[in-house]
Amino acid sequence: MSNASVALNDVWAHVNNPAALVGLKKQSIGISYQNRFGVKEMQSQGLVYALPFKRMVFSVGSQWYGYQQFRSLKNGLGMAMALSDKVSLGVQLNHHSIRFNENYGASSALTGEVGLLVQFSERIRFGCSVFNVGRSKISSNSNERLSTLLRMGLQYVISDQLFVVSELEKNVLNPLSFKCGAEYKPARYIVFRGGFSTAPISFSFGVGTTFKNRFQLNLGTAYHQVLGWSPHLSFQVDLN
Repeated sequence: MSNASVALNDVWAHVNNPAALVGLKKQSIGISYQNRFGVKEMQSQGLVYALPFKRMVFSVGSQWYGYQQFRSLKNGLGMAMALSDKVSLGVQLNHHSIRFNENYGASSALTGEVGLLVQFSERIRFGCSVFNVGRSKISSNSNERLSTLLRMGLQYVISDQLFVVSELEKNVLNPLSFKCGAEYKPARYIVFRGGFSTAPISFSFGVGTTFKNRFQLNLGTAYHQVLGWSPHLSFQVDLN
């Protein structure tokens, strides 16, 4: 759905909006892999885990990106809490490690993240998040900073089989991006997804399946008119 996911509450909210973890009823683990534009040097992997506890949900996760000459790693620890039946708040602390080749060494930094989720009704959910609130620098010896990202969006549930999402995303260094998508579930164990985003313009589509009521497998890809395809794979399991 072109990553229009700031209002979705699943285990991947650890990456998209820490507040959206509220609502999870079971421990969940998610694993993902993406190969951007079919270039092996631009592959990324992710691992997340969420643990519900009464009105709170704790989460940990890691994301890897790059290859031998440039590699980045983000480890995060998050907490989401229900402030009321309709409003939840999430915070997250991330440690970033960036390693270059032997001529340039490595650096590390900490970033903070905050998110909000509001359930306006049974059909409408609003989410927003801010990544790198303090605009942390990559290193103390440089003025270069890690990206600060602002996201806000809506999920509208049309029926038990269909919902749509829309989102605005602003990286402080890049133009405003609009994203939208939809998920359609024609049968109990299969879903179809599609999406569109601007800045840059790209299209996405995918398919997912659920089996034994606890395992989820999702396959998808995004298409950029100049750079080509970016296939994506994710797997999720509910532990109890």
